[in-house]
Amino acid sequence: MTTPIWLKDEPWLAKWLGWFLDKLDNRDGEPSQRAITRRIKKSTLPALYDFNEDTQGRWQLLQQIARDHGIFEIRPDNKRSAFQEPYENAQCRLNSDCEALLREWLNRPKQDPVVQAWQQAINEHAASFIDNGEALLNQKPQIPGLTPAEIVSAFANIEPYLNQNLTLREIAARCFNGDSKALDNRFELLLKLYGDNANGIQPRPLLLTAWAPPGFSKLLIVENQDSFLRLVENSPEDYALLYSGGFRASATRLSSEHARFAFLPGSDPERFKQRWLDEQTECHFWGDLDFAGMGILKALRNSLPNLQAWQPGYQPMLEILNTGGGHTPQQTRKTAQTDPGTTGCPYTDSTLLPALRQTNSALDQEAIHIP
Repeated sequence: MTTPIWLKDEPWLAKWLGWFLDKLDNRDGEPSQRAITRRIKKSTLPALYDFNEDTQGRWQLLQQIARDHGIFEIRPDNKRSAFQEPYENAQCRLNSDCEALLREWLNRPKQDPVVQAWQQAINEHAASFIDNGEALLNQKPQIPGLTPAEIVSAFANIEPYLNQNLTLREIAARCFNGDSKALDNRFELLLKLYGDNANGIQPRPLLLTAWAPPGFSKLLIVENQDSFLRLVENSPEDYALLYSGGFRASATRLSSEHARFAFLPGSDPERFKQRWLDEQTECHFWGDLDFAGMGILKALRNSLPNLQAWQPGYQPMLEILNTGGGHTPQQTRKTAQTDPGTTGCPYTDSTLLPALRQTNSALDQEAIHIP
């Protein structure tokens, strides 16, 4: 159904009906079951009191809408005097079932209150962003405890910090009530909001702990702290050790100038720097025998293409898995882990991953001790 012709010819009526939609769109927490009503008075519907016009025809039109379309119910005021107009102080009670019809008549689609809140907040700060805040409206980033108005305001306050040699974490802490992680994984959003100015944000250094004994020639990256420290106590011959801390070392920053190393006492930092990322250096990875661990190995190979799974660590773990040991993903909340498919490491792709799929079990590396 399209807008009735007679409604287009009666702007006073469209305004009267629009008031009811305004109330629906701005309930401000009122119970949705509460009826929306309005009394006909000179102050609310002056078109019925302009006696230079056909007020009786207008009143009949209002009654027709109530009778034929059920938009609202008209309840006369029983206390009015015989000398008053029949519509004086009559109550119009909106029929909520006719909201869709009323919106179609007035071409006013129902607005999502969440979208409205974001749009209103962005309108107040649109000039702060090169895209007028369109990226914020499209993404609506959620930050626990903050309203859309507070989130948009915080994003609008970022601009002065973009060229102060600060990291994303430092900027987030300054703009989001001390929450340094509020902007994690949101650099692309900042590029849309601030353009090239966002490139002034300093990359966060990747801090890694290493044990590099004099004369080593091979490198072993270890996923978990306890296993790393055990190996430091009894270092495999000819190996330098690097603690990766889960996925931290899998970032592209691993091979960039932003990687920083903290060396344990007794290390040879200069030799490590010479051998680090040298294509001739034999590199291995040892972590948990689960899909996440294999995913780390795959990601690390982006920076270290010759990286291989460390068989002295994985072989005893594999034997435990193949003899019924290990734990299921459900037992350790690992059900969200995804199979990496192939990693490019022959031993991993031909032996470790098939075992994980066949046994539906996993084993954390702390379960074994390397003599």
